[in-house]
Amino acid sequence: MMESRRRKFGLVVGVVVVLLVAIGVWFFLFAAKPKPKPPVTGEPVAAVAVKLQDVPVYIDALGTVTPTRSVTVVSQVSGILSTVEFKEGQHVRSGQVIARIDDRTLKAQLAQAKGVLAHDQAVLSNAQRDLARFRELIKIGSTSQQILDTQASLVQQQQGTVASDLGSAQNLEVQVGYCTITSPINGVVGLRLVDPGNYVTSASTTGIAVITQLDPATVVFSVPEDDLGTINQSMSRGAVTVLAYDRNKNALLATGSLLALDNQVDVSTGTIKVKAQFDGSGNKLFPNQFVNARLEADILKQTPVVPTMAIQHGSKGDFVLVVVGDKASLRIIKAGPSMGDVTAILDNGLKATDQVITEGADKLDDGSPVKVVAQ
Repeated sequence: MMESRRRKFGLVVGVVVVLLVAIGVWFFLFAAKPKPKPPVTGEPVAAVAVKLQDVPVYIDALGTVTPTRSVTVVSQVSGILSTVEFKEGQHVRSGQVIARIDDRTLKAQLAQAKGVLAHDQAVLSNAQRDLARFRELIKIGSTSQQILDTQASLVQQQQGTVASDLGSAQNLEVQVGYCTITSPINGVVGLRLVDPGNYVTSASTTGIAVITQLDPATVVFSVPEDDLGTINQSMSRGAVTVLAYDRNKNALLATGSLLALDNQVDVSTGTIKVKAQFDGSGNKLFPNQFVNARLEADILKQTPVVPTMAIQHGSKGDFVLVVVGDKASLRIIKAGPSMGDVTAILDNGLKATDQVITEGADKLDDGSPVKVVAQ
């Protein structure tokens, strides 16, 4: 029994020793070696290369469309408005008949004036023949000088009467012509202000209709007096482009050019009025319409531009993050005018070979590891 127990004990001890040796070998081969560190991966970002292009410098202002000419058509004679020969909103040409006034009374007066003129012309002709006969008789002594002088004065009086009659007839002809009202300009007729059958007078200021010339249209807007020098320099180089946008600055309505500057600055607002002309604008610019005017004051030649979304704002000013190798580098910049989705950089902090980070920059600092995953 004792020998059997000794054998079992020896067997147990041997198994334990083998297990301890196996554990020691495993620990030496595997557990004692340090685990390798995982490779460092950068923050995924999207980057865009810096571009060089011409960037226009605009001066924005709120403007009002003003017609080139706006005429209120009034009657120059008094009478019944017999017909109105236009449709509201119609395009009319210069000289086109738009209304007629009853002219029968004036035509009767004209006929009477022409009759008086014919009578006085006959009297003048007879007096001139008598004067010619008296001049012949004075040569042979058959009449006196007094009679000849009296006849000469009579002829002059009759000439004055004929001239007066002729003026009266011509005046009535003009009055009759006024009964046919024509358009003085090319434009669009507004709403009718007087209906046919009404009695109109030359003293009325309401008029029959208002005709507005829409093309070319002009826009008047105010700019700060600080921009006056820049605008004058642009005008000295040639025509200055002006763009007219709608209220939301989304739709471009028309493209024109700077026409004139006002001759003085408004001291109460510190601004100066500017007028621009838009040829061929059609119905896109309507009188008294409010538009957003953009005056192209200058052009920055071959200036670095970056997407506007890449520019961030900090306590030290505007900055962008540039990809340098596999890290992000912070660059302080001076942002200039914007054009669409890009913004010009006015200083020399960026080159055309640089790549600026547009997405993922909110998680980065100067020197942070990055990995460009999208261009």
